[in-house]
Amino acid sequence: MWLGGPVKVLNNKGSVIELPNFSELLPKVKSDDGRFSKPKNKISKEQRAELRLKFGGRCAYCGCTLPEKGWHADHVEPVRRDFEMVRAPAGSRVTHQARSTGKVMHPELHAIENLFPACAPCNLFKGALSVEGMRKEISRQVERARAYSVNFRTAERFGLIEVTEKPIVFWFEMYQATPK
Repeated sequence: MWLGGPVKVLNNKGSVIELPNFSELLPKVKSDDGRFSKPKNKISKEQRAELRLKFGGRCAYCGCTLPEKGWHADHVEPVRRDFEMVRAPAGSRVTHQARSTGKVMHPELHAIENLFPACAPCNLFKGALSVEGMRKEISRQVERARAYSVNFRTAERFGLIEVTEKPIVFWFEMYQATPK
């Protein structure tokens, strides 16, 4: 219930539907200061420094050089965090949004062996995808850009962009295949 009544919205077919009250279904996990937060099982500075050099100081996915600060420790197999649907702030373009409860679904995956160094753009793009899921999503980018971006289509039409079909190979795959 929201403000004493069910939340009703229009779906993409124009029908009115009632949204479930997720806050009653999911437990709320709050930090000491009352905010929702990530688990506190961080890696040490030494582990982080070692992780950064795991693939020659480069992002495990795109291969860009990682700076000393500003890179992410990515969970190769995602730990997945629980969430709840909450009412969006007034003035938002949506009625509801997902908010993390802070509860980790697979805490056993939060291990140094399951971490890869990643640049922020690659880690944010990967999100909760598996490595193969990320590979598949990257392979769809050209068709998405062609379908939804007039800028892409124009640049392609004028020969500024030339699309090449090739397999998606991540840096860590090339790095591991190289004799040391």
